Amino acid sequence: MGKEASRWQTRAAGYAKDEAALQTKLSRAEQSEADAAERRRKSEQQRADRRAAAERAQLESRISGAEVAVSHALRQLPAPKPEKLRVLMLGASAEGDLRVGREQKRIRAAVESALHRDQIELDVRPAATTADLLDGITKFRPHVVHFSGHSNDDLIVFEDEADEPHEGVIVTARAFARAISATDDPPLLVLLNSCRSAAQIDDLVAQVVPFAIGMADSIEDADAINYAAQFYAAVANGQSINSSHLSGQAALELAGLESADLPTLAWAPDVDPSATILVSPEG
Repeated sequence: MGKEASRWQTRAAGYAKDEAALQTKLSRAEQSEADAAERRRKSEQQRADRRAAAERAQLESRISGAEVAVSHALRQLPAPKPEKLRVLMLGASAEGDLRVGREQKRIRAAVESALHRDQIELDVRPAATTADLLDGITKFRPHVVHFSGHSNDDLIVFEDEADEPHEGVIVTARAFARAISATDDPPLLVLLNSCRSAAQIDDLVAQVVPFAIGMADSIEDADAINYAAQFYAAVANGQSINSSHLSGQAALELAGLESADLPTLAWAPDVDPSATILVSPEG
């Protein structure tokens, strides 16, 4: 019995040793598998990181390219020079039925009460003739040309050199545009504060100036005067062309007038009226 017990004890010890060896191998196998899984995970993470980095770089490149394209697409209008904003104001009422003088007075008062009143120069020409138009364009070299009087879809009416009421001088929209462009320093803005003149502004911005404003239909004297006065007040306060236009429209609506939508702003496709300021604080 003693020998048999000894044999079984020896066998048991062998089994225990084999079990320990197997356990060690199993642990090593499990660790090896875990290490391999970790390496695979890290490798996949690195590939994912590289893909994400490449996608970010590609996206940033596209964004940068788009910004450059937009920058080049928009016309680089000159910043306001250290000179006054010159506004040529042409008023014509050959038959004496429009309050052109009142409009010019209101505009002057609005400018003189604004923040940057010293940075705007007005060349006011009542009873304006075609000679005043050409002389004003070539001599005064205006940044803004403002006309108040009679017009329609394709013509503007100036005055003649006559002291008595008369029918006026009819100028086609094409001839007016040619006169505006007959200068080495063309204006930035034309404002036609006259009936149904909005039909002319698309051609003006396509061929002559970057910005133009006209009236979409017939407009009453008082409405036209209120819009113009508020528009130039906002310009003289350093607002953009778009904000000044919206301010003029708001003035009509706040006054209870029904013509707030008649003033119409047009601009060339390569400029931004919201970013164009005619009067800078530095002057």
